[in-house]
Amino acid sequence: MELQENICDNMNFNQPIKIAVDSNQSTKFNNEEYEIFEFKNNSKKDYLEFNPSSESKLIIPKNIPLQNIGNLKVPTQIPMFLEFWSRGRFMDCRNFTMHRDSAKRRSILTHLKHLISPPRTPIPALESVEKLAKVREEMLKFGIFPFLNGGTFLGWYRECSVIPHTTDMDIAILAENWNQEFSEFLWTHNSSFRVKRQLGMVNDSYELTIIPKTGFKTPIDVFLMYKEEKNGKENRWVGGLTTTGIKYKYIYPEYDPWCAADLMGHLFWVTCTPEDKIKKEYGPNWYLDENSSKYTWNAAKNAVENGRFTWTQMMTETYNEYRINDVM
Repeated sequence: MELQENICDNMNFNQPIKIAVDSNQSTKFNNEEYEIFEFKNNSKKDYLEFNPSSESKLIIPKNIPLQNIGNLKVPTQIPMFLEFWSRGRFMDCRNFTMHRDSAKRRSILTHLKHLISPPRTPIPALESVEKLAKVREEMLKFGIFPFLNGGTFLGWYRECSVIPHTTDMDIAILAENWNQEFSEFLWTHNSSFRVKRQLGMVNDSYELTIIPKTGFKTPIDVFLMYKEEKNGKENRWVGGLTTTGIKYKYIYPEYDPWCAADLMGHLFWVTCTPEDKIKKEYGPNWYLDENSSKYTWNAAKNAVENGRFTWTQMMTETYNEYRINDVM
């Protein structure tokens, strides 16, 4: 966008006005009243990059409602834009070269488990990430800011991709950021997803599994992350639930200011201290591959038992599986 030097001559500000200019356009604009940010708009990515060549790189979603005022474009949803900006610090992934763990080297117990319940099919990476980005878009309409969690978070940080043998996607939401209207929206024809499963209650161990209405039916697990104080320290946790009602919680250190990451061309929010959180859940050997068919969800390094729901609760409100009608 082009700028006129005298457009704000009569305005009085205590700090420079921040203005973004497309990096493909040369600008001779130089005025100490303004702080200029260059941005890059890559058609293959769903976000804008600000200061793309510097250590202070930020990325924010492209779909920002804008209003033309003269030769400027101004965000119309200021609180949303400021949230994007505050979470925009770019966090890079490690991009390790992985030596894959074979699914064939399994214990007798794992073989028996798979005889009873065959392992699920690995998900297609790019299509699944695109669906996850669509979930992010639907959540943002309700003021919800999801972030990568679990195996999806590990795959992004360790490999800059989706772990090829994984069978689902994981995101989490701070419990105080949850909006029940989004849950209701999922049951309408306007959502691109269907609810497959609901575990727990909104105030305890809540988890939704949703699947896309079209394309590959990638399960997407949505966890609420709760806050607790223990020994004078603040922790976060997400829940897990067995079919017998036993509850587990995965405990994390307090989540810090948010950063933004690229996963296959799509923006997702992540913690700004990813390795600390990953070590907490996966242990010191997090950089080694373990085939998903061998993974036991309640054996994570940060998982502890957390009581149980009663049989009545399990039958009526805390363990609900829904039959998916593929013809809709």
